[in-house]
Amino acid sequence: MSAPPPPLAARVYFTAETAEEQRAALTDGLTGLGVTPYSATLDALRSEALTWLVLVVLPLSGFLQNVGQILAQDACTALKRVLGGALRHSRGEPPVPAAPPVPPPLLLEDERSGARIVIDADLPVAAYQQLLELDLGSCEGRTLSYDRTRGRWH
Repeated sequence: MSAPPPPLAARVYFTAETAEEQRAALTDGLTGLGVTPYSATLDALRSEALTWLVLVVLPLSGFLQNVGQILAQDACTALKRVLGGALRHSRGEPPVPAAPPVPPPLLLEDERSGARIVIDADLPVAAYQQLLELDLGSCEGRTLSYDRTRGRWH
């Protein structure tokens, strides 16, 4: 009988502007998906402004495979709820009638390949379905984002 795989761990980097509700939503959500998150707050790197809200560094292939096994049919919905939901949590400010500013994305980074996946708050479920099937080995060092027009990651 083989030993169970070691638990997945993720390094989660938040910008200083990330609301506490967003932090809690993401770390609680990752824990619920079988990942142990270790978090830190980062300010600008080398005096450059950060263009993302949250960066999650983990063995991404293992994470996506684990999510698929744990949740089976509901994996895509759960990923959308955890990753996209973390970007939508409010800072306790009242809603503004005008179009709200688009939140910076959440980035998933694979520890092995260095591939980065840009997660926007309003990705369709189809994007998460494709995400579970991505071959990260062929994406080494690349940053992938979802092309809504073509309906695929590029």
